Amino acid sequence: MNNNNGIFERNSRLHRLLSLIVIVAALFGTWQTMTISGQPSLRMLLYFTIQSNLWIAGIHLYFLFAEAAKQRYPAYQIRNGMRVLKYVLTVSITLTFLVFFTVLMPVLGISVIRLPGSMATHFVAPLAAISDFLLFEDKLTVQKHTVFTSLLPPLFYVSLTLILSLSGVTYSDGGSAPYFFLDYRQLGWFRISADGIGIVYWIILLGLLVLGIGWLFLKLNARLQKDLRPDADKPL
Repeated sequence: MNNNNGIFERNSRLHRLLSLIVIVAALFGTWQTMTISGQPSLRMLLYFTIQSNLWIAGIHLYFLFAEAAKQRYPAYQIRNGMRVLKYVLTVSITLTFLVFFTVLMPVLGISVIRLPGSMATHFVAPLAAISDFLLFEDKLTVQKHTVFTSLLPPLFYVSLTLILSLSGVTYSDGGSAPYFFLDYRQLGWFRISADGIGIVYWIILLGLLVLGIGWLFLKLNARLQKDLRPDADKPL
């Protein structure tokens, strides 16, 4: 029993440490990115990187306080909806990680990782959030539609971005889109040409990627929780 208590305490400390890393890296990296020109730029809030980092920092901050409250008041319950939200936002920050390293960096060059806040927002915060979800989220109740909820933040972002772009809003580089794969003026909507595929195809591909990440995370989480906590009643 004492050995089990020791393992539980070490796991709890690691869980809290990962959450703190997420919060600090996300907020610090966001601030560095927003002040890259020397003055805070609210225009940076229009980028998915910044939004996904603020979202993941917010949900981890909530769980730090909520789990502390549950330890102090055992009757306190964390709703499953908040656990689903944490899952959804973990998928979003993972999308930030993958798109940066597989899509943006090959186009923009490796020098982008040296920009202030880049590694914190694109690497440290995402990996800490992924590790925390896979290793320590053991109470998420999964339903058939849960994986599809992971699409909500990216769809919201794309919809808002296109509305702003069509309304004439420009981004930090003066362009009409925050990312090249959402630049309908350059790529078109359904065009397939030497310049690349239209943004509708990009949206479909990224949507499939999000669903793939979401499905994989649910499966990995269920398997890890079964292996790490064989006595836990873990819904699949």
